[in-house]
Amino acid sequence: MNALLNVINAELFKVIRKRRVYILAFLWWVVLPVLILFVGRILLQNLSTEFVESSSPIAPSTIVETIASPFGIARISLMLPSVVSPSFYMMVLALLAALFIGDERSQNMWKTTLTAQPNRMAVLFGKFFAAMLIYGVLLFGGYLLSFVYGGIGMLPLPFLSLPTNFGGDWLGLFNLYLLQWLFGSAGMFFAFLMIWLLRNAVLGIIAILFAPPILEGIYSIYATLVGFQPVNRLNIVFQTLRLRKTLEDLPRYFFTNNLYAPARRPLSEVVTSLGGTPGSDDLGPLGAILGSGITLQSSALVIAGYALVFGLLMVWRFSREDVS
Repeated sequence: MNALLNVINAELFKVIRKRRVYILAFLWWVVLPVLILFVGRILLQNLSTEFVESSSPIAPSTIVETIASPFGIARISLMLPSVVSPSFYMMVLALLAALFIGDERSQNMWKTTLTAQPNRMAVLFGKFFAAMLIYGVLLFGGYLLSFVYGGIGMLPLPFLSLPTNFGGDWLGLFNLYLLQWLFGSAGMFFAFLMIWLLRNAVLGIIAILFAPPILEGIYSIYATLVGFQPVNRLNIVFQTLRLRKTLEDLPRYFFTNNLYAPARRPLSEVVTSLGGTPGSDDLGPLGAILGSGITLQSSALVIAGYALVFGLLMVWRFSREDVS
């Protein structure tokens, strides 16, 4: 236990001096909420006209409240990183993994590190826990700062003065933040594994960001162009092996669909508040996300399976491989 704590302390001492952590914090804690307030102000100004107020079924104040209130800022800070491509969550995990597991290899420092602390499992899990702690600070920092930015948005200033309040299901949203942090453990193990296997931080980051979407995209292309219903040679093999039903349901077990399930949970509520219909074709890619039908319970089981597999593979490779 002392070895593990020593590694965690050493890694945290190292990470607070790394510029990339502060850049990520600046993007998440400053740029994103300021942009949300800016969008809220523009919406209030453009929608507060007599024509819009008389023709729109939704009051402009309701739209602004949904987007730029303290609760709205916290909710969008959770959701938006999960719907951009590549996902900002995966970018954060990739950069943190490159920092914690890739720095020693790039500087040929692994022998020095393992000489100072010969317990490889303490080194591995100390780095992992330190990375998860920094990831949690970045994630929950956005939640806490939403109170600050939302309060600033309500100040009676000429360029702000938004008609919002502090109302909202804050406890429920906090639980989603907590789940998203816990789900991130699978992504962190995957990021550690890719960087360790590829022996290069840059190649590892590329694999982390693009390998899951490419594999899932190949499945989607096959399902769209060929499908599983027509009788062909490949589908006969699947049918014989009793795998066709499993393959049809495969998107329910996709890594990315389940990894971001807590962050995407409030999305249907936001779409409904803005007058949209969850699952509608008019929403484009968001319609597929909203219509996936994945529950948090099933996502938790799937992500636990991914975390176990990636974690065991990482432990196996890290414990057996020679270092330089």
